[in-house]
Amino acid sequence: MCVPLLFLHHPQFRKDTAVKQMLSASRTIPLVILLLAAGAPLLRAGTTGKIAGRVTDAQTREGLPGTSIIVDGTHLGAAADVDGYYYINNVPPGEYTLNISLVGYQKAVVKSVSVRIDLTTTVDVKLNPTTIDVGEVVITAERPLVQKDLTSSSVTVSSDEIKLMPVENISQVINLQAGVIDGHFRGGRSNEVLYLIDGVSVTDPYNGGLGLTVENASVRQMEVISGTFNAEYGQVMSGVVNIVTQEGSPELHGSLSAYVGDFFTGHKETFPRLDAYGVPRTRNAQFTLSGPTYLVDGLTFFLTGRSLDQEGYLYGTRVYRTTDNNPYAPTGDGAPVSMNPGRRLSGTGKLTYGLAGTKISISSNYEKGWNKYYDHGYSWVPDGTTNHYHTSQVHNVQITHTFSPSTYSTLKYSYSFFDYRGYVYQDPFDPRYVDPDRGDPQSNYTFRSGGNHSGRYERNTRGNIVQWSLSSQISKEHKVSAGIEGQFHRLYSHGYNLKNITPSLYDSLGVPIFTAGYANPGTSENQSYLKKAKQVSAYLQDKIEYEIMIINAGVRFDWFDPASRYPADLRNPSHNPDFPGAGQLQRASKKYQVSPRLGVSFPITDQGIIHFSYGHFFQIPAFDNLYTNADYIVPQSSSSLSTVTGNPDLNAQRTVSYEIGLQQVLFEILALDVTAYYRDIRDYLGMEIISTYEGTRYARFINRDYANVRGFIVSAEKRFSNFFGAKLDYTFQIAEGNSSDPYTVYNNNQSDPPIETPKTVVPLNWDQRQTLNLSVTVGRLGDWTASLIGQYGSGYPYTEDTRVSQGIRFENGGTRPPFYNLDLRAEKTFPLFGLNVNAFLWVYNLLDIKNEFNVNGTTGRANIDLYARYPFAGTIIGLNTLDQYVNDPTSFSAPREVRLGFSLEF
Repeated sequence: MCVPLLFLHHPQFRKDTAVKQMLSASRTIPLVILLLAAGAPLLRAGTTGKIAGRVTDAQTREGLPGTSIIVDGTHLGAAADVDGYYYINNVPPGEYTLNISLVGYQKAVVKSVSVRIDLTTTVDVKLNPTTIDVGEVVITAERPLVQKDLTSSSVTVSSDEIKLMPVENISQVINLQAGVIDGHFRGGRSNEVLYLIDGVSVTDPYNGGLGLTVENASVRQMEVISGTFNAEYGQVMSGVVNIVTQEGSPELHGSLSAYVGDFFTGHKETFPRLDAYGVPRTRNAQFTLSGPTYLVDGLTFFLTGRSLDQEGYLYGTRVYRTTDNNPYAPTGDGAPVSMNPGRRLSGTGKLTYGLAGTKISISSNYEKGWNKYYDHGYSWVPDGTTNHYHTSQVHNVQITHTFSPSTYSTLKYSYSFFDYRGYVYQDPFDPRYVDPDRGDPQSNYTFRSGGNHSGRYERNTRGNIVQWSLSSQISKEHKVSAGIEGQFHRLYSHGYNLKNITPSLYDSLGVPIFTAGYANPGTSENQSYLKKAKQVSAYLQDKIEYEIMIINAGVRFDWFDPASRYPADLRNPSHNPDFPGAGQLQRASKKYQVSPRLGVSFPITDQGIIHFSYGHFFQIPAFDNLYTNADYIVPQSSSSLSTVTGNPDLNAQRTVSYEIGLQQVLFEILALDVTAYYRDIRDYLGMEIISTYEGTRYARFINRDYANVRGFIVSAEKRFSNFFGAKLDYTFQIAEGNSSDPYTVYNNNQSDPPIETPKTVVPLNWDQRQTLNLSVTVGRLGDWTASLIGQYGSGYPYTEDTRVSQGIRFENGGTRPPFYNLDLRAEKTFPLFGLNVNAFLWVYNLLDIKNEFNVNGTTGRANIDLYARYPFAGTIIGLNTLDQYVNDPTSFSAPREVRLGFSLEF
C-alpha cells in the first residue's frame, strides 16, 4: 500500500492521526496475507454496495449523534456517530428509500437512493428542529453523474436500463460498453473475462467462456469492469462481468411477454430464401413471477422461464442428399433448409429468507439448447452438418450473517454442470451415416455433392466452489474485506471420428454399404481424458475513504494444481523403448502467484475526480489447452504435422495494467469521462513444434506469445431529463502482438516451406483502432419511449494474399472496411383491466447494412476473389457456378430483423 508523497505533505494529512494509523497498518498487511494464504483459499466478489453520509443540524451545521437511518423495506440501518457520520454496509444493489429520524427534529425521507455494486452512495441530510413547522421533509436523491470512489473503469447497468435497450441477451449489453470490442476487453483475447452470478464464477474452465446464459429478466444489476480490478477478482486478465440477480419481493408481482420476428432485407442475392414468409422465423415467450411464498414469514421467491426458437437467416438448398456422390446426378428435392437454427429453454428460481442479522438464499439456473452452425461447403447438402446440444446448470446456496452494523460474513457454495455434445445422428451406428469421403468436391470452388460430418464429441465440466468472506468497517475511513475460496473441477472430454468398420459388406446390387463405427480408442482420431484440477485463492482488500482521497489497496494469492502428468522426454511421446524416457512420466508442477492491486481516486471537487489504478493479473489458460490429447498420441507413420497436444505444465498468463482517468461534470445533467490505459501481456498461450526420435512432428502448447495494448476512452453521458437522455463512448486503441491465435505456429507449419511466425508485434485480429457507441432515449418513462443504439468501428486487419503482395507476406497488413450499425426499440405502455400492457417494436440493423466481416485476401472485400475466374479457378466439376460458391453469406453481418411483441405486468 502506498500514498503519493505529494499528498503526504498536505496539511490535512499531517494533522490527521487516522492517516498515521493507516500507514502503520500497511506494514502488517504482508503478514496477514501470509497467514490467510497458509490457512485456506480466499475470494469474494462484490454483490452489494454501501450507503454512507452525515446528518447535521440545518441551522448550526453540527453533526447529530444518535440519528436513526433505516433502509425502508429491509432490516438494514445505522445510527450516526458522535460527529453525525453513518454508514450502512451490505446493501443489495437497487433503489431504496431512507427514513431518517431523531427526537427533537423533523423526520426526513430520502427517496430514489441508488446503490451500486462495490461502490459507496453518499447521502448527506440536514434536519430541522421541531420548533420549525415544516412537516415531514421528503427528498428525492439523484444518481451522481460522477462516482468519487470509482478507482478504475467500471460501468453499472440496472434492470431498468436494460429494459430500454434493443437487446435480448447480456452479451449484447457487454459489447456496448467502452473498451469492449466483439467480446475482447481492452485488446485481450476473448476468453480472458470472468463471469460471475451473485459473486460466484460461472465461467466454463474448459474454454474460458460463459457457461450459462443469464436472461435479462433475471438481472437486478450488472457491473462491467473493463479496466483494472480489485484483489477480490482472480483468474482473469482483461475484464469482469459481475451480475447480481433478482430476488423475491414482499408483494406478488409478475409479467408475461412474447414476441415474434422475421428478416426483411433488400439483399436477396446474398441471403437467399428470406423473401419467403410464413411462420415467423423468431419466436419467444417468457414469464417472471415473484413475491412471498406465504409458507414462512420473510420467505420470498423469484421465478422466470424463457423459450426461444430461432430458424435463422442462413439457408442452404437440398440439391443433394447425404447419400449422393455423383456431382452430376443429384437426388435432392431443392427445398430450402435453415443452416443456423437454434432453440433454447432456460429457467431461474431463487428463494430468499431474511430475518434480523441473517439472510439465506438458494438459487438454481438451468439452460438447455440445440443449434447448428453454417458450413458453406455443405450448403447444397445441408442435412449433413452436425447438431450441437448443450445443458447447463448452476446451483447456489448463500448465507450472510451480520455481526454488527459494521461487520458481516458470507458463506457460499455453488455446484455447476456444463455438458456439450455434437453429432449428426445420436446413434454412432445409425445406418443413415455415410462414408466420410462421400461427396467430396473434385475441384476448387465447388460445393459437396453428398456426405456428412463424421466427427463427434461429448464433454462436460463439473465444478464445486466454496467461498467464505468477511467485511468490516473498522473505522469511518477503513473498510477491510477478506475471503477464502476453493474451486474443484472435474473435466471429461471425448472427441472421435466415425470409420467404416465393415468394408466387405455389400447390398443386393453389389454396392459397398458403409456402417459407421468408432475409430480405435487411444488413436489420434479417438481421444478422451478425465481430469480433476484444484484452485485455491486468497485476498485482502482495504478501501480507504477520505475527503481528498479514496484508495483501494489489496493483494491476492492464487494456487493451482493441474493434477496431471506428461512424458519425461517430449521427443519420445509414444514411449518407444529404443529411445530415452520410455515409460517415464513427470508430474506437472503446482503454480502460485501473488498479485498486488492499487487504485486511487482524487476528488478535486464534487464535480471533478481523477483516478489512477495499477495491478498484476494472472490467468491459467483454458483447461482444454492443458489436457487435450493428454496421452500424447502422436502417429508415427505420418510425415505431416497433424497432431496437437496439451501441456499440463503451462504457467499462468500475466498482464500488468495501468490506467489514469478523469470524471468531470460539465453541466448539471452532462458528465464527461476520459481514461487512458496501457496493458503489457506476457506468457501468452502459443505453440512449439517438437520432432520425435522417429522423425515425426507434433505441436504442443507453451507460454511464448506477447502483446501490448494502449488506448484511451472518451465517454459523455446526458442524464435522462426533459424527455431525453444519451450516452456516447469513443475508444481509440492499438492492440499489437506477435500472434492473435495460439494455433498460429501450428497453422504456419502446415505449408511447405513453413510460414515464418512474426518475431515483432503486428496488429492483432481484433485491432479495431476506432470504436464509437451512441445510445439515445427519448420519451416519457413509464408511458412511451424510443431508444436508438448506433455503432461505428474502423476496419479490422487482415493478411493480404501473397499473390497480390508479390510473394511478400505482411501479417495483418491490410484493413477491412469499417462497420456501421443502428438498432431501434420503441414501446408504449397503457393500462388494461388493471394490468400494465406494454407493446414494443425492435429492429436490428435498422438500415439493413451489409457489414463485411470476412474478406478475401486478394481484394480486402467480402466475397470478391480475383482468382475466382477461369483459368485461375480451373474447371468446376459440379453444378454450381463460381459466383454461387464465392457468395458466402457468413462474410456479412445479419440482415435487418424486425420483432413485434407485448408484455403484461401486474
